[in-house]
Amino acid sequence: MPFCLRRAFSLLGLCAVLSAQTPPGTGTVQGDVTDGVTHKPIAGARVKLQAGERILFTRCDENGRFQLAEVAMGSYAVAADRPGYSPATGQPPSYARLSPDKTLAEVHVILQPYSVISGRVVDSAGVPVEGAFIELLELRPIDPNRRPDFALSASRAVLGDRQLVVSYSTRTNDLGQYRFARHPAGSYYVCAHPATYPDSRDETERATYYPRTLRATDAKPVAVAAGQEHPDIDIQLIRQAGVRVSGRVIEPVDSPKARSILVRRSIVVTPSDAPLLGAGVMPGFDEKGAFDLKDLLPGRYVIEAATTDQTDFGNPRTLLAGRRTIDVGDKDVDGVEIAMQPPFDIQGAVVFGENCPAVPVSILPRAESRLGNVAQQDIAGAGSFTLPGLIQGKYTLAIVPRPSRTSAAYRYSVASATLGDREVLQNGFELTGQPPGALRISIACGAQPAAQGVAR
Repeated sequence: MPFCLRRAFSLLGLCAVLSAQTPPGTGTVQGDVTDGVTHKPIAGARVKLQAGERILFTRCDENGRFQLAEVAMGSYAVAADRPGYSPATGQPPSYARLSPDKTLAEVHVILQPYSVISGRVVDSAGVPVEGAFIELLELRPIDPNRRPDFALSASRAVLGDRQLVVSYSTRTNDLGQYRFARHPAGSYYVCAHPATYPDSRDETERATYYPRTLRATDAKPVAVAAGQEHPDIDIQLIRQAGVRVSGRVIEPVDSPKARSILVRRSIVVTPSDAPLLGAGVMPGFDEKGAFDLKDLLPGRYVIEAATTDQTDFGNPRTLLAGRRTIDVGDKDVDGVEIAMQPPFDIQGAVVFGENCPAVPVSILPRAESRLGNVAQQDIAGAGSFTLPGLIQGKYTLAIVPRPSRTSAAYRYSVASATLGDREVLQNGFELTGQPPGALRISIACGAQPAAQGVAR
């Protein structure tokens, strides 16, 4: 080949090489996006690189591969999305770092196929319900150390040692359809509430659990795997009229009187299988003790009554309280009597094990009631205390030793809590009358380093 031609080809090759080089101050980010379950590439996934306000996008090819060239030096968060997928849980965030010493960054992004539960809600006549409120619920362990917030509580029922809690919610569209997506795999319950719009609400149609029951204990869970879809979780609302329950509250002859006319007479009705979820504060009872509860569905209920002195605003004082468990069928119930009695005080003492330095202790009884709230007692150390104002009902105990810096070398724990001769630390206690004895709390400790001593 003549020299002039060889030189021409050499120049062309050099130009090609130079044009292929990355411009100064930039680099290339490449990688792949895969399915966290099947480990297969996800074609068409959108990839986003972000560093502050600088955002770059690209798409994966049919092999799940992507590449972004001429990217300015820096550290970029890398994320991907694709319909049907969500970021994989438990995976650390993906980053790409470009520097003069590293102009090529390889990134692997994992997406998890999400589960879908969908269906349709119809009324008792089979007509689609627009605006029905749908709840997706999960069974979760009951936390005995968390005070229930009745105004915001998402608990719907207690099943054994777990409670049914709302995880997600939505509403049906004009065709009565709903859809829950982007949720992790698991076992869920579905509950449909009738439309809340005043012009479309039938008061006799009730919140109904899938497949079609009024009771959470009879509901059927929907097990859904990662990437699986259940499109036919349909619910037909149950139409059932409620019944009336009436009776009277009986106060003792020598019952305490309020200091002023600011007296509140309250009635609370709670399903017995959902003690954390009250059916609501009813109109109460009149000065003669009569009450009239309406629209209760069949089931077992706990009816609680209380007379409260509201003189001290923000710090009501319970004067009398009582409770009664009743079974409600499909007929009205009359003549229910609730015996009232003053609150109880429990005397107690905190003792520390041998060679255990005494530390402050917080004691909080938590009532399984919407009427019984007992203030936390903070004990300076070993010694006696009083838990005042306890009404009838079930209680659990939260006991927390609070070590100081001088006692940081010890790990504290609650060894036991006995009321009378009964151990109540794990399962709590129930008051139906005067307490069966004093509450004795034993605190143990070990001479070992601990960042924080906490006992429950």
